[in-house]
Amino acid sequence: MSGRHAWTMQLFHQPRGARASQKQVFIPESRPTPKNDVGIRLNVKHRPFPEEVDKIPFVKADLSIPDLHDIVDKELEMQHDKLRGVMAKQIEYETMLEHGSEERWSIKSFPDVLTDCKPPTPSQEFQTARLFLSHFGFLSLEALKEPGNSRLPPHLIALDSGLPGFFDDMSYLDLLPCRPCDTVFLFYMKAGQKSSHEILRNVESSANVQHHFLEFLMSLGWPVEVGQHPGWTGSVYTSWSINNHNNNGDSIQPDDTITLGDTGGGVFNGEKRVLYYADALTEIAFVVPSLTDSSAESSESSFPTVDSDSQMELLPNLLKQSNLTLELFPNHSDNVAPAQRSPTVKSKKMPPGRTIPPMGPETKVLVVWVERYDDIENFPLADLLVETSTGVETTANSSTSTRPTTSGQDVQVIFIHPLKTGLFRIRLHGALGKFSMVVPLVDGMVVSRRSLGFLVRQTVINACRRKRLESDSYNPPHVRRKQKIAEVVNRYRNKQLEPEFYTALFQEVGVSSLDRDPTPDEL
Repeated sequence: MSGRHAWTMQLFHQPRGARASQKQVFIPESRPTPKNDVGIRLNVKHRPFPEEVDKIPFVKADLSIPDLHDIVDKELEMQHDKLRGVMAKQIEYETMLEHGSEERWSIKSFPDVLTDCKPPTPSQEFQTARLFLSHFGFLSLEALKEPGNSRLPPHLIALDSGLPGFFDDMSYLDLLPCRPCDTVFLFYMKAGQKSSHEILRNVESSANVQHHFLEFLMSLGWPVEVGQHPGWTGSVYTSWSINNHNNNGDSIQPDDTITLGDTGGGVFNGEKRVLYYADALTEIAFVVPSLTDSSAESSESSFPTVDSDSQMELLPNLLKQSNLTLELFPNHSDNVAPAQRSPTVKSKKMPPGRTIPPMGPETKVLVVWVERYDDIENFPLADLLVETSTGVETTANSSTSTRPTTSGQDVQVIFIHPLKTGLFRIRLHGALGKFSMVVPLVDGMVVSRRSLGFLVRQTVINACRRKRLESDSYNPPHVRRKQKIAEVVNRYRNKQLEPEFYTALFQEVGVSSLDRDPTPDEL
């Protein structure tokens, strides 16, 4: 329930340095070449008894058996000569065979293909669940027994993956976030500007923004590709792209080589790239909305397009599936006004066969960089709210979907004004008595350039965390994942006796349907 994790183990019989220079895996070491010239050969004639035996005088018992030449007559002499000749021929024949064998061995290549001992080929199919379960202490008789005075299931449960909907529930479990997801939208407001189009057009070129603003952006998080990022990207339509490639087919450069280029931060508008920050407790996506062609065309008309209407009609159908039992408002449809839908979100479509997990209350914060402090009162907050859609407000499983956040009083805004002294003045805007009490930034504070990014990020984390705690119907991510796991266990549990379970587990690979990776069939 703490998230999706995987452990991989591989046994090596070589040190790390030898493995680094090895091109292929599972290549056995070659046999060393023989060294026949090692050592000194001595021609020693071995005796059956030591030499001191010949010095011992004979007794009468030793002479009771006569020697062979004492009893040989002419007839036995002929037979003896014949036997001596046969033995001489045999010795000559065996000597010839020995020399011939040595000559053949000397001209043979090493190692011999016929007689060389080779290690067996590595096994490609083996049971990984047994080793995994044994290391975690689950292979015991007590692990399969249900507790007597508790409703908790046993420690080890077999799941039937052949039931319909099993892998759909596994995919849905992977979509459940393991950490709270927050979104920050950043705007740049030049002196004297009042229109939302002018503010969105500022980040299209680096000449329209101050260099301190670009430095502030890069201090908030690190750049990630939306199509390849497995975490939160600021929108439910593009987040959690597990094993997903770029749909447009464009070649995407690695994250380390992503730069701002000539843009004023508009490259992180959420279409292809965003700024991302995560730790063990939360993850944040920093989005810089820009005035793209699609948003300019859609903003001219307040009527929704056909694609957006069909997409909005598709969401409730996806959320009505039987396996989505964690909905907070299952009967609530997406009654979002056209003015509340972001033009950039309209162009995004939900991938086929994918659903939106419950996200809880919508937590987003606006950060505005103002060149002139007096322009804060003229900031068009209501007009820019349509550019800050994350998709959470359109889902029926949001705890705040029945109360759309269109009022400027409900949106938390952090204004940053650069001073001539090199410091930055902070102005907080939001619900009085709640957002004004969030630390470390407070209203009217003046901070340095080095600490600006860290303080803004920490303030956003604390503000979003406080908003979630104020929601009575909010469940933490680990609770939602725990509920989903319990639902999967109750729905797909394969109740077997202990002998049946271990018999199915210890069969040969490819015989039993349970012999597969331990996730998720065995856990």
